Amino acid sequence: MIGPAHRGLDLARLATFPEENPNLVIEMDRAGRVTYVNPEARTRFPDLSERHAEHPLLAPVRHLLNSVGPEDSVTLSHEVRVGEAVFEQKVCHTPLPAGTFIRIYAHDITALRQAEAALHDLANRVVSAQEDERRRVSRELHDEAGQALTALKISLELIRGDMELDPNSTDAALGDAIALVDETREQVRRLAHGLRPPALDVGGIAVALDQLARDFSSRTRIEVDRTDIALVEVSEPIAICLYRVMQEALTNAAAHASAHRVTVRLFETVDETVRLEIADDGPGMRDPVTPGIGLIGMRERVELLGGRLEIDGRVGTHVVAELPRGFAR
Repeated sequence: MIGPAHRGLDLARLATFPEENPNLVIEMDRAGRVTYVNPEARTRFPDLSERHAEHPLLAPVRHLLNSVGPEDSVTLSHEVRVGEAVFEQKVCHTPLPAGTFIRIYAHDITALRQAEAALHDLANRVVSAQEDERRRVSRELHDEAGQALTALKISLELIRGDMELDPNSTDAALGDAIALVDETREQVRRLAHGLRPPALDVGGIAVALDQLARDFSSRTRIEVDRTDIALVEVSEPIAICLYRVMQEALTNAAAHASAHRVTVRLFETVDETVRLEIADDGPGMRDPVTPGIGLIGMRERVELLGGRLEIDGRVGTHVVAELPRGFAR
């Protein structure tokens, strides 16, 4: 005959309709023995009742049994991988008169995680394709437009030397043309470096950031303290991300922050991540809650690579990007 306590346990189970639940429902006692498996769990894992707490699906329960007392009511959430499948679990530890009632709900989220991984991979390949295109345009600007402008300058200099009619006026006009060519070449050079800085391929991220800071100071007359840019080794996607973050932060400092001085720090942290800090002495961000497109893009770049971005605009603007040193492409 079934006692009242056991009858209460059965009623507690039936009230939740585990037999009809499309998710896996498993129950265990405090000794780690499987006492109930619903049809969905039996179909997916026929050996679940035999292996008890040794089954990988039940691994979180071992930790729960060791960390809570028999009279504690606890609900924990976990994500568990069993072979190629991924399950989102909710583990309920409930004391009843008949004994502790441990129930596990396991929802198969394998398709969701695969979709997230595919989306992550696609986004990474989009960024990679963008950088490849930047590299191609940079080389074409340097090799074709740069060489053409150099040839034009040489031709104009030869014309100036050969002209005999009205040399004064001709000389002045050709001098202006040559000056224009020099200015155009410099613009093309800056554009090419902005698209794909050569220092990133030759000297690494520290050299590239140092060059970016010097070019920025020369162009804007804003002082950049770059004494704390340390030599660090990172993968190419991380290096590109750090460069773009600093590029955007410096652009904002010049265009919106009314800054006179910017401080840049690059270093490795104790947990083997790399940290980039850019701080300016401007009045700060007017509306840090609604960042512009540039800041949104900067955050997406960092988070795509498994990092985090912090922007504090209360006193000046302080941008912090922290990323892993490497990233699997």
